[in-house]
Amino acid sequence: MRFLIAMGAACVMVLPASAQFPQAKPARSLVQFATSLSQRMFLPGEAIELELKLLNNSGGPLTFSPEDGWLDVIITALVKPTGEGALVDRLKPVVVRETFTMQHTDAARTLVDLAPAFDLRRPGLYRITAMMSYRGGTAPVTAEPLTINVVPGYKLAELEFGLPRTDPDAPLEVRKYSLQQLTLTEPREMRLYVTVSDEAEEIIFRQIKLGRMAGSDKPPTRLDRLSNLHVLHQAEGGRHFVHSVVSPRGDVLVRETYETVGARPGLELNADGMVTVKGGIRRPRPDDILPAKLKPIEGEVRVKP
Repeated sequence: MRFLIAMGAACVMVLPASAQFPQAKPARSLVQFATSLSQRMFLPGEAIELELKLLNNSGGPLTFSPEDGWLDVIITALVKPTGEGALVDRLKPVVVRETFTMQHTDAARTLVDLAPAFDLRRPGLYRITAMMSYRGGTAPVTAEPLTINVVPGYKLAELEFGLPRTDPDAPLEVRKYSLQQLTLTEPREMRLYVTVSDEAEEIIFRQIKLGRMAGSDKPPTRLDRLSNLHVLHQAEGGRHFVHSVVSPRGDVLVRETYETVGARPGLELNADGMVTVKGGIRRPRPDDILPAKLKPIEGEVRVKP
């Protein structure tokens, strides 16, 4: 039987033995452990979702819980071509927050975000090494290390603004929106991001991925009276434009798609201080309301926390 256990920000999926499982690094262990990433290039502050994959051949059930401390991750900043480097400062432990049980021959997968747990603000090459331990194991099992590249994006626009205040006597806090472009090599695509930071860009409050974009696009931006940032970018492919609204705290409030009819759609500031899309035809899409819900795997059973 195939089922999904969801708690907190991560989810664990336990699959039957017949499910395809990638080969882990050979080790003298009855539990195989491997990791993977969907991309290898990231902006500073971007979520780095590491996928953990386990296969239980121990002969009996194994239970993993946050209290066990079964997962450990270290990240090394590579400073030499030989792969030598210094450990990156850990800000907090990397924890899979739900408890799950694997029967004999079960495989399991889950995602953990490494960005909040490590200081990865500086561009450079980093090596991620994950280790897991289990009841009855003689030593931790180490997955094959992965290398990532943290790079600065190409800044298309920036806009400073004052954070809205409920108390007029409170001191003014200035933040900055930065519109950034990142060209990935694996997978090969161009992505558009909005960065919400402090005025000096020393603190990144949120790194928001708006989606794929056309390479020659220069997306217009407007600020409404609530200090929300409106962006209208040309999606990969040409005829469709995505209108995104990001709040001063980095939440995506709106995502909607327009198709061109004649001239390119634009952003217009109304008399009441709100921003609307001018031109084009609204084309509803399943991902118009964010965050988009994860599509269930065929035949799975979801267990709510």
